[in-house]
Order: sequence, then structure tokens, then C-alpha cells
Amino acid sequence: MKKTVACLMMVAGASGMLGATAFDVREFGAKGDGRTKDTAAIQSAIDAAERAGGGTVEVPAGVYLTGSIFLKDNIDLHIGAGATLKGSPDKADYNAADVCPQNGVCLPESSFGAHLVLCIEKSNVTVRGPGAIDGNSMAFLVDEKGRPWPRGQAGIPWRPSQMLYFVESRNVRVTDLTLRNSPYWTCFLHGCTGVSIRGLDISTFRLPIHTHNGDGIDIDCCQYVTVSDCRISTADDCITLRASGSRLKRRQDCAYIAVANCVLSSACNGVRVGVGDGRIHDATFDNIVVCDTWTAISIVSSWSKSSRGVDINSLRFSNMQIDCCDFLHFYPKYAKDRTMSDVTFSAVTGRSQIPSLVSGLAEAPLRRIRFKDVELTHGTILRHAEDVAFEGGTFSAVSFTKEEEAEREKSRQLHKRKMWGEH
Repeated sequence: MKKTVACLMMVAGASGMLGATAFDVREFGAKGDGRTKDTAAIQSAIDAAERAGGGTVEVPAGVYLTGSIFLKDNIDLHIGAGATLKGSPDKADYNAADVCPQNGVCLPESSFGAHLVLCIEKSNVTVRGPGAIDGNSMAFLVDEKGRPWPRGQAGIPWRPSQMLYFVESRNVRVTDLTLRNSPYWTCFLHGCTGVSIRGLDISTFRLPIHTHNGDGIDIDCCQYVTVSDCRISTADDCITLRASGSRLKRRQDCAYIAVANCVLSSACNGVRVGVGDGRIHDATFDNIVVCDTWTAISIVSSWSKSSRGVDINSLRFSNMQIDCCDFLHFYPKYAKDRTMSDVTFSAVTGRSQIPSLVSGLAEAPLRRIRFKDVELTHGTILRHAEDVAFEGGTFSAVSFTKEEEAEREKSRQLHKRKMWGEH
């Protein structure tokens, strides 16, 4: 309890910066005309605020073309009404991949480790609107004739990685912003503690150009995090919980996460839980709408044979309205020595087009799974699970032959291709 109170006090402390000394980026030379590179001017304002012990960096109305900018301790970056930070189209304007030891690249995904806004091992940092941050994704996802690069994401010659990158930082607030057109994941929180995300409007391209890996909010090895009142429409996962901490200086579980009052729409997963080799536990999702989405909830311990997988325990999904192809995909896949247990779904209503899949392995069964008052058009294929309860509602286990299950998966993949604009 004392630790929880301390974290809440840290989040409250960030709001105290809002009345601090103001540093207007225009006074440091920013033009905001959408053509001039304003990177140096914006960074100069941030650095001046840091030297003063903290303050508000004001970004007034205008379009500020910028490369990588670095947030510092006790900084409140206020992107005002009518203001947009827009990502430069030039690779030279972004940070190198070795900017910090926690940073990484993923060449199969054409993710090269560059970011638009970076917050590395800082404290008491706020990024707030009501303005926008625009990743300028079309500068990277298409060729000079506006055509998608061949071979999907593998054919992209270069693109930045996560647009907002917070790593091992404490007391972080991201509020009341529009985040759009990220060329990769939109907002990545890695190894952070004490995070408040509220009132974000996030979007990445789905059609006619698909933003491969165009996630919304990725929460990786973070603790004491709240996400509320967000609208997220993405080409890939809207909100993810991950436990991939191999690059962190101080590893920690992904735990004590509360997500509430959000509307999610995705060409992939509304909520995704998994990835890594650590632990994800004590997370709640409440009052969530998931619409026009391939899979509403994906809980998978390991997607790769090379990954040990994630322990996933104590998750609660409640008061959800669903309209999707597949309500739930819940299984270990390649993880054979990890636990997946104590997961509850309650007061879920809506429509799904195919039965869900809730399946453990013979050597790694799912344990203590609850479905209470779940009203959906299809039930679930259930296997290798112990202590599963269906209480009220219409959702229940259904029998499927191997042939029927193969047809289900074919239908599932067809729906995904349609959402991606593929035929």
C-alpha cells in the first residue's frame, strides 16, 4: 500500500509543473511554418527549461517540422491548440540506434531505432495537448510515386521506430493529445514506473496504405500505469502489455496496470498481452468498447520458438462491448514451462464472427479461467484448461472437429487480409 501511495504521489507531482516558468519555442528560433527544420530550436527551449530546474515548454499554433527531440527532468511539453510537431522526412534528423543501451532495432520489421520524442531515464515529465504529434508516416511507407514498398514491411528501406519513446523513466504523463501517422508503434513505455495516460486520440493508417506494426500504446515492463479515456484506431495492436526486459538496466515485471473508458479499433488486436520472457500480472481492463477489429483480446505467452514466453496471471476484463471477428485468442503457443492463470472476463456483450480459442498445452494447461455474464454470438473452443467456469450469459465451450477448426482459422485469416486491404 505504501508503494502504491508513493507512485500516486509521483503522478500528482507532475501536474505541479504546469504552473512553472514557460519557455516559448518561438523565442528560441522555431518558425512553425511546416517547412523550416525546428529541431534545434525546440531542443534549445527544453534544455533551457532543464537548466532553470524545470518548466513548461510552450509550442504555440503552427506546424513544427522536427527530428528527434529529447525530454529532460521536470519538463512539461505543452503542444498548444492548433500546434503540431511533425516528423522530419529525413533520416539524418533522427537519433542513432545506439542512443542508449536500452534501444534496439528490428530489421525484419524495418524498425531502425530512431524516435521522434525521446525520454531516457528522466523523471517528472509531461507531454500534453490539446495539439498533435504527427509521425509523417507517408514519408517512409511509400515510394516517390506514393506506392507501398514491395515485399511489405521488409521492403521499407528505412523508417523510424516508436514515435514516442519513454525508457526507464518515472512519473510520466501523456495527456489530451492527438497522436497520428506514426510510421511504427506510436507510444512505447519501457521499464517505466508511475505513468498516467489520458485523453489520447491515436491513429495509424489501415487503408489504403497499411502501417505494419502501427501499434497504439505499448506498455513493456512498466508498473503503476493508468490509461483512460483514449480513442485508438490502428493498423496493429491498440494496447499491449509486454514483458520483454532483456535490454533494460533494471528489469521489472509488467504489473499494476489499469485501463478504463477507452474505444479501440484495430486491423489486428484491440488488446494484446504477451511477448518477452518475464511476468505480466495484476492488470485490469474496464469499460472498453472494441469495434471493427480482427481480434478483441489476444493473450499469447510466446509467439516465437526462440522465446521462453511470459508468465501471465491475474488479469481482469470487465464491462466490454465487442464487435469483431474473433473475441478471444488465449493460448501459450510455444511456451511450455510458463503459467497462464487467474484470468476473468465479466459483463462482456456484443458480436463475434467465429468461435474464440482458449487452449493450453498438455504440458502447460491454463488454470482458473472465469467467464461471467458473457453474451456473445459464438462460444469458445476449449482444451487443456483446468478449473474453467462459465457463469451466466451465452458464452460456453463448443465442440469442434479438426476440420472445423481449420475452417475457422481460414476464416480468421481471410478477415485479417480484408482489414489489411489484401485479397
